[in-house]
Amino acid sequence: MTDFRSSLFVVGNLLIFFAAYMLVPISIDLMDNGSNWVVFLTISSFCFFIGFNVSFVFKNKRGSVSVLSAFFLTFFCWIILTFVGALPFYLGSTQLSFIDAFFESMSGITTTGATVMKNLDETPRSILIWRSMLQWLGGIGIIVIAIAVFPMLKVGGMQLFRAEFSAKDDKVLPRTVTIASGIGVIYLVLTAFCFVFLVMSGMNMFDGIAHAMTIIATGGFSTKDMSIGHFNSIYIEIVTIFFMFLSSLPFLLLFQFTKGKFLEILKNSQVRFFFFLILSLVILFTFWLQKYYEVSFFQALRISSFSIVSITTGSGFSTYDFSIWGSFTTLILLFFMLIGGCSGSSSCGLKIFRLQILLNNTFSLIKKMIQPRGVFIPTYNSKPINTEILTSVTGFFFLYIVVFSVLTLILAFDGLDIMTALSGSAAALANVGPGLSELIGPSSNYSGLSNFSKIFLSFAMLVGRLELYPVLILLSPTFWRT
Repeated sequence: MTDFRSSLFVVGNLLIFFAAYMLVPISIDLMDNGSNWVVFLTISSFCFFIGFNVSFVFKNKRGSVSVLSAFFLTFFCWIILTFVGALPFYLGSTQLSFIDAFFESMSGITTTGATVMKNLDETPRSILIWRSMLQWLGGIGIIVIAIAVFPMLKVGGMQLFRAEFSAKDDKVLPRTVTIASGIGVIYLVLTAFCFVFLVMSGMNMFDGIAHAMTIIATGGFSTKDMSIGHFNSIYIEIVTIFFMFLSSLPFLLLFQFTKGKFLEILKNSQVRFFFFLILSLVILFTFWLQKYYEVSFFQALRISSFSIVSITTGSGFSTYDFSIWGSFTTLILLFFMLIGGCSGSSSCGLKIFRLQILLNNTFSLIKKMIQPRGVFIPTYNSKPINTEILTSVTGFFFLYIVVFSVLTLILAFDGLDIMTALSGSAAALANVGPGLSELIGPSSNYSGLSNFSKIFLSFAMLVGRLELYPVLILLSPTFWRT
């Protein structure tokens, strides 16, 4: 029987942290003479009371965390944070329905960026900063989980990166804690730098910090209805592009960079592949827009650069409604929306390293067919890929496509058109945010969907953020009998 007592101790401490986390929107609302501070204070007190008691009860009953307990902990923490995070939207001045509030919170904590909220320009600052804080917390949370937990759980080939953070001796935990702490510092420093550059580019202090948190989290929540397009500033767009790209790189490589290993990030095949992929798409879309939409070269370059980086990194910010560019660009965006950024980053999706492994394995099989007596072993970063990794990645890819297909059918069953169903599924599963149709595109939001669709999309956000297995395993009766 799996012992969940250690997991409950962690959950208790997490609730205590969340209680303190709400002091920020409380302070902002008090400065603005708003009314939401009462709601935040009530929720904060409730979190502290529950968290303190749970931690106290289970503090002397901690043990080692098993693989099954890790699955439970990963899932349960996200659900608890989403539920608590939804309460200010439900009880505060926004007065969203609980399903809408849960959707908004899930979108925040999973760094998806899909929203049901309207009139953001008039929304109280305490609510806006809370949205940004949810995404910022979700971003650092998934980075730590991807580096420390997913390799242990062998999720979709993530064990490939176990050697990158495990020590050569048996002191794995201290090494993991050290790296997680270092990455947390990097995450904080990147947020600070992003904030400074945004303010220098023309944003006010509040918009700067709110956007800095969601940019580094590759989340996409904005304080404006028109997203980054509201500011109409090429300088703000350049800063956003740079930090979106940086945040979609492996944070472990950024950690090594701070340790003096400056060439590691350039040697990494995943980073090189991702960079040239984005560069190729920007060039393609620039000439496409210039030819078919009669815009100048520099305007086409500006629009395509921002849109491509935003979609491929899973950020979901917008300066232009890319859903009206036609079927050619829409299908390309849909595909790369599902791929996402690099492993160990705040980005989501299938991940670049899995695409590389699948392509390398396919090329090896083709070579084998041409030269039956030859020995062709697929590699990653110039190292052979073992059978376990190949099987894990192939299985993950198959499951990813199955989940995406089923979700698309569910949305179509609810009466949505094919592009809304396809892009909505992709945007939720890959945690991108805006879809590629008129109903849920960059110039609209998800408020027009039924509660039925919102519930399934919320579930898809969680499944995609936690890389499928932790959620799907918990839905298996076998897990609870183990």
